[in-house]
Amino acid sequence: MPRNNKKFGLTLSLQVISLVLGLFSIVPLKVSAQSSPNIVGTIAPCINNSSSYHDSLSQSISGNIYARLPAGASPSAVYLYSEKLSDTSCQLIGAAKVFSSRWIFIGSSTSPINNIMLNGQGLSAQPHAAVVDLLSVPNSSICTPVVVCNINYQGDKGYLQPSLLSNTAGQIAVYEAKSITDVRFTGINYYADGSFLYSSTQLKPINRNYLPGGKHSIFIQVNFVNGEKININQVVNNGVDWSGGLRLRSNFYRSHNKFIFGGVLVCILIVMILILWLIRIIYKRHEFKIDHGIDEYEASDMINHSDDPDNNHPVVS
Repeated sequence: MPRNNKKFGLTLSLQVISLVLGLFSIVPLKVSAQSSPNIVGTIAPCINNSSSYHDSLSQSISGNIYARLPAGASPSAVYLYSEKLSDTSCQLIGAAKVFSSRWIFIGSSTSPINNIMLNGQGLSAQPHAAVVDLLSVPNSSICTPVVVCNINYQGDKGYLQPSLLSNTAGQIAVYEAKSITDVRFTGINYYADGSFLYSSTQLKPINRNYLPGGKHSIFIQVNFVNGEKININQVVNNGVDWSGGLRLRSNFYRSHNKFIFGGVLVCILIVMILILWLIRIIYKRHEFKIDHGIDEYEASDMINHSDDPDNNHPVVS
């Protein structure tokens, strides 16, 4: 009998130990879950407070989504939700600490998003300005968001200026980077040192005839029919313009009315030719007098006549 009691006590002790170990194995799971309540994909009632911002889009977005704060804003943790208006529920897309200087990946969605809700402490902006900018990139091959949305287009490095999908007066500015692989462009504008030069229908290196000597900051903007733009920045060095010919040529190409500019140049050239012709005639006449002794004769004649009394005014003694 004592042997059975001892066996029963040992079994009971093992069960108690197993129960305690089981409780300790459950507690960390509960703590872990409570410490990270915002799990991507979680569906919960939408948060509505002073830190919540909403926007409805006329066109849905999907893919990778990036966030950026307006210039001068302090870094802030931002939570992005897809809002379902029918039952006021929100699905967490992602969260990240967002800055004003660059695009930060905040989350991705394979399902279309039409209604957005953002939540973040300390979000603010100037009047009529968005508190957060969002950029949707459906395909990673379209561009690489960093400070700007970097892209290679026909061998030139530039950055994509995406289309604005949201209302310009909304508190969330939503942009979408669309593929421009098979999209035609409406025109290409060329600028140098902040001044517009000309437009073209083909993407080519800038026409150096428009540039005077020295280094120049070139800005090329490609405009597409879908509203997007590609911006290309370059530096061109035209060398030192010792003669001033490059400056004159650039002024001719930059002039709005090249016929008038050309006419003025022709007039200036004619006047210079006439002046040179008159100088040449005067010089040739001077050489002729020297060769034939006319200068010496006229000089001596003037000296001789300077001592003679004036016939018209005789000297009275």
